[in-house]
Amino acid sequence: MGSDQSTLPAGAPGSTLRSQRDEEIPYTQYSISKPIDSHSPRQSPRPQKPLRPVVKQEKDGTPKHEIVVVADGQIPIKDPDPELTKLNAIPVFFPILRGSLNIPAGSKETEILDKLDHKQVLQLCMRYQDHLRQLSEAVAFDQNALCIRIKEVDHSIHVLNNSLVERQKKYGKYVEQFGRITETLSTLKKIQKGMDDIVPRMDILNSLLPESDQLEPFSFKPTRPGSRP
Repeated sequence: MGSDQSTLPAGAPGSTLRSQRDEEIPYTQYSISKPIDSHSPRQSPRPQKPLRPVVKQEKDGTPKHEIVVVADGQIPIKDPDPELTKLNAIPVFFPILRGSLNIPAGSKETEILDKLDHKQVLQLCMRYQDHLRQLSEAVAFDQNALCIRIKEVDHSIHVLNNSLVERQKKYGKYVEQFGRITETLSTLKKIQKGMDDIVPRMDILNSLLPESDQLEPFSFKPTRPGSRP
């Protein structure tokens, strides 16, 4: 569609181009038909072709009309499971070491290893080494902090244990003193019992004596000053 026409070959009807044959040669008929010398044969004059009128095609003044074809809209199909569709869209890949899948090694494994770029594999190993180094540094830092904390706790426990041992020794001495007091009390009780037995016997002996020789009643109770017996 459009007013532009394809270029026609020279000499075709309707073409604006002219071939060399159609152009008028700038020589007269006499010069062509006349021989160069007397020995050369006389040639017949070349017949002239009538000139064809040049027809100029006028361009249409009407504007171009473009037809826009609109395709029919497709009804969107609802995906029943988008997660499954995403999983199916993931390409299948295999690990570098095919032996980890318990698959017998074949010729494809060598091809895969040949296609691997050693620079990328080296960069991956260096990154993994750097990652392990960072983890080891973090673990070593935490380990040192734990060791320092354990030493501090051990020192605190040792100091507390020494103080408890000293306190235990002191309380042991107090227990020994309490034991002596108990023994003293038991001895005093025995003495008190013996004295209680002696007083009635002394009263019996005192009653056997004549009245002029009898003594005053004996008593172990303390007498207050100014009190009468």
